[in-house]
Amino acid sequence: MVIKFQDTQYELISKIKTACSGDIDLYAACEASRQDSTIYTVACINDMELARKLIPVTTKKNINYTFKDLHASFNADGRYYIVFSHAKGKTLQQALEKGNYSLQERLLLMKNIYARIFLLNMPECFLYEVLRKDNIVVDDDLSVHFNYFFTDIDYYWKVQERDCMNRVNGLVYELFAREIEQKSSRELMKYARDMAEGRFAYLWDCYVAYDNIYESVLTKSEQQQLKPGRIWWRAWESFKKVFPKVRTVLAAALIVSAAAYLLFTLPNPVLSDKGVSFPQIGTLDIKERAK
Repeated sequence: MVIKFQDTQYELISKIKTACSGDIDLYAACEASRQDSTIYTVACINDMELARKLIPVTTKKNINYTFKDLHASFNADGRYYIVFSHAKGKTLQQALEKGNYSLQERLLLMKNIYARIFLLNMPECFLYEVLRKDNIVVDDDLSVHFNYFFTDIDYYWKVQERDCMNRVNGLVYELFAREIEQKSSRELMKYARDMAEGRFAYLWDCYVAYDNIYESVLTKSEQQQLKPGRIWWRAWESFKKVFPKVRTVLAAALIVSAAAYLLFTLPNPVLSDKGVSFPQIGTLDIKERAK
């Protein structure tokens, strides 16, 4: 199938998926007149009401010229088409599942994600979309590209910058989970905590703060100065893990000791010939009745 727009013809190669309850069909496509291997993602919007909502953020005259991942948008055959760049390769999700990136590589990867965000300067709804691990594609040189699959389109009209910052925060925790859990980098721990607590007003502030710690963490990593917390800290962390078990054992020992004490110190009337006499109970005096 070929879709014509002005002097360009897009040949649909394969269907990627259907989104938004059937209102959007996504295809991998190429330009029929070109011999190179450039692949595009073509979104076919079947619902014209949804198309009217998307027009303000998908037409060249309404968006920043730096958003070069958006190639074209047009009406044809009673449908609205949006043409994006298509990234091929392993996703960030797949890369993290393998877990074979060094800290230096992960630091560079996060920096490249930030750089790509500000290079494209895309509308917030698309930024929120691409900050999913399965929409970020990682090249062998750790450069990154984005795919636009309209996964979160129901939320597009509500997206604010804070939502995008929360997604970036999630990526930070994913990329540096090892260092944060082991408390081996104070800079990364503080950075992740500041993001989680909302101490940055804008996404740009997040990038500036990351850039400020990047060289420091990278240098310490190269010099192998990043190690899990000090001995006393590791001991404290180990103690916190075993404390519940120790507390249970101590409580059981206390109960057994109290029972043993009562058993051996209180008189037993059954074993005594004369029994046990109680001359007074509270304020009541008891007189023994003569036999």
